[in-house]
Amino acid sequence: MRKFFEAFVYFVENGIDPKTAKEFAEKVTGIKAPEGKIEIPKTKGPDEFKMPEAKQDVIEASDNVSGNYATGDTKYNADILAEELARKRGFIKEGQDASDMSQIEYSKLYSEAYQFLSNLNRLNKPVKRTPTPKQLITRRERGDLLFINTKISNPMKNKMVLQGLDGTTESVYSQFRIELEAYKDGLEKNLKFLEANNKGLGGKDLENVRYNMKIIRDLENKVNQLADELIKADKSPEKIYQDFRNVQLQSRFGTTKKELEQQLKKDEGIFQSMDKSMEKIKKLLDEMEDIRSGKAEKDRMAIVKRKYQGKGYGPSEGIYRTLARQFLRDEIESGRIETTPSIYNAMKDGNHPFIDPIKVFRHHYGDDAFDTLEKYIDSNYPEFGSPGMRYPGRFEFRKLGLVPKNKKAPGKTYAHYSLPDEIDAEIEEIDNLILDYQAGKSPFTRTKQELLEAINEQNKKRAQYVKIRNEIAPEDTKVKPGDELLETAEVTPIKQEGIISDVDLNIDRGPKTFKGVELYGDETFDELKYIEENGVHPRDIDPREGFAEGGIISLTWR
Repeated sequence: MRKFFEAFVYFVENGIDPKTAKEFAEKVTGIKAPEGKIEIPKTKGPDEFKMPEAKQDVIEASDNVSGNYATGDTKYNADILAEELARKRGFIKEGQDASDMSQIEYSKLYSEAYQFLSNLNRLNKPVKRTPTPKQLITRRERGDLLFINTKISNPMKNKMVLQGLDGTTESVYSQFRIELEAYKDGLEKNLKFLEANNKGLGGKDLENVRYNMKIIRDLENKVNQLADELIKADKSPEKIYQDFRNVQLQSRFGTTKKELEQQLKKDEGIFQSMDKSMEKIKKLLDEMEDIRSGKAEKDRMAIVKRKYQGKGYGPSEGIYRTLARQFLRDEIESGRIETTPSIYNAMKDGNHPFIDPIKVFRHHYGDDAFDTLEKYIDSNYPEFGSPGMRYPGRFEFRKLGLVPKNKKAPGKTYAHYSLPDEIDAEIEEIDNLILDYQAGKSPFTRTKQELLEAINEQNKKRAQYVKIRNEIAPEDTKVKPGDELLETAEVTPIKQEGIISDVDLNIDRGPKTFKGVELYGDETFDELKYIEENGVHPRDIDPREGFAEGGIISLTWR
């Protein structure tokens, strides 16, 4: 319980309300909070326990009976200690008490015990409780504290989460529960680190923690609501959840973990010579363990890390993002740099889900400009507990030597602000997703038509990135596969992940033709290739005639 209380005090001292502090303390210690309101005493014991000078048998006797002492009653405690001393010094035997010995001798023992306990209380007198000084979180540490340094996205509104759901209560419940458990685990690990290392939370950190906690609570309420709906329908939420996880493994590996373990055990006794068979099974088990342990997620995050490169991404990226956004807004308004309306609006309004000020700033002012921002941050780092880094205004920032290296925007979309290797990472991520689709590893594409539509959608996104990549890369950079198709096809920008809208680009959506065939305006690249090869629009033919296989990524059915 002491560990729980220390954790509770830590969170309260960091400005967290007692109710939430109690919840956090339970999470980081694994100890259930006591019932009722928890009061923080005004005093506490000294940091170092001190023992008064005394005979060794007095100290030993006190240790033996200390569990029977009454708080604040020295006379009562002295009586208990004196009787134990009498027993240790042979005045009485086991089963006897003080009445069985000389009262003169007992009086001497009582005086000795009372003196000892008085000195013990004096040396260990409670002191006034004061908040324990907290250490500031270093910028290096902050980079690993996702639930402290940022506001997490809401899975219930996240397109990446929602697009994989089939609309049933079962799938929504299972996926939201997966997200909930991941969020809870992440927040708990961050809080444990802070509490164990006595790190202080600044004003912005507290704001992020409260926001993230609200997201988790809302998600938990939704999961509980969905569980109740399933129970009312005479269904078991736990069984549905476990089946959902098993389906994911089944879809990926073609078998369950239990079946593999059983087969492995059988083969170890019967097929010792079949090394290849054993290795295959072990490999599949290892892959499953990678998913369970988080290794697979780390591999995925390695690609994600490639999508965000340069000096702007690291321990200080949160502060960089805040300062850069405000400065970019001012610079665009003053005409010092030029960009699209979508990007300007993102800088003006803030908190855009896809458009990152770091990439925009990197293009217009160069990657080394973040060194200038870092020097400013080091010289003006906010005091502990203050709201955060203050932006002093465009003129003060210009005095730092921030001069545009590129006045013009790199292209008509936000994706043009990426580096070639960042685009490569985007393409690689899409390719991996398409391979998963083709291998039947998606639990949400159940029919051939759903799979076709999913792959075509990813191919469309891929084509956009290929075109943009080849526009921004140096001339000697290797051309990506699929570029031949893009040479003849009119690529339509898509409004996704910050790619600006048609209105921003003033694109004419009137009828157009390709190879003499009138277009509808929203063709996929599979359709464009079909037109190029056959001279007719696939939408204009009888569906029974079929549709040619092809596209940027060849489709295979298994």
